[in-house]
Amino acid sequence: MTNYYSDVYINDYYSLLSSSKFNPIILDNVDEFINDYYMGEKTIEEAEVRYQELTIKKLIQKNKKKNISLLISGDLQNQILSSTLSASIFKIPYLGIYSACATFCEGLILASNLTNKKSNIIVTTSSHNLVSEKQFRFPVEYGALRKRVNTCTASGSVSALISCKKSKIKIESSTIGFVTKTNHKDTNDMGSAMAPSCAEVIKLHLKNTKRDPSYYDLILTGDLGIYGTEIMKKYYNKITNQELKNVIDSGSIFYQEENIYAGASGPACLPLILFNYILKQKNYKKILIVATGSLHSVLSSNLKLPIPSVSHAVSLEVDNEIN
Repeated sequence: MTNYYSDVYINDYYSLLSSSKFNPIILDNVDEFINDYYMGEKTIEEAEVRYQELTIKKLIQKNKKKNISLLISGDLQNQILSSTLSASIFKIPYLGIYSACATFCEGLILASNLTNKKSNIIVTTSSHNLVSEKQFRFPVEYGALRKRVNTCTASGSVSALISCKKSKIKIESSTIGFVTKTNHKDTNDMGSAMAPSCAEVIKLHLKNTKRDPSYYDLILTGDLGIYGTEIMKKYYNKITNQELKNVIDSGSIFYQEENIYAGASGPACLPLILFNYILKQKNYKKILIVATGSLHSVLSSNLKLPIPSVSHAVSLEVDNEIN
């Protein structure tokens, strides 16, 4: 399903990056860097709540907005706990969403379809490395051995303001992906699980819009990692007989050091790279962002079920001449 928009824009954003033993490529560009995984809270789960609270509050203050029409947010914690607790702080109509690491694009799509000339909508997501490891694998304190295909979840949050007010980042169209499932069951290797859904939604978007991959200056995927990205390209070539040459995966470039497993992951990974790295370069005018989500849970992993995945695509047009 592909929708087109005539006057929907990303007016502003606020991004937070939290501490990591690795050095993210966006370290010098984020709005706020906090060298504390706990944010002064007793638990890492409560710290992620503070991530979202801070980015939402700072975005509202930055834009002097008092009339926020809707807050759309999601995260990886059970029952999107970070999002619901942070939303409870603000008296804003709320939609909680979940597409795992594809959540940010899902939020943009919902906001784009719901916005009107009088509305200001905030889309928020977050992720926390310690929370994800504790919930889906083993707490880092256990010192469990990790595989090369593992990713290190990006710790941070991004909030974006969506409205009909013209700005340099226009949301031109979007394509909602469908859930794919293979026999892949290894939750340590989410990139392989998500690769087919990513290729399928890119194919669907280009088919529906009657575009060639070269129409876009850049196709920015979410968190396939270095191995999942190669699988996705091969899968795309198999189903279309075309090569994708203009792809950058956010997770694959997130950390500056080499050999950090397969890269970064998490719902915050793509928006952190988009706003604090890609758009800072000012040389991409047409960008297709494709957030990728591995939809497994603790329950499905324990039942040894195959991993379903979904990806969503949003087409952005960037005009750096607009302030």
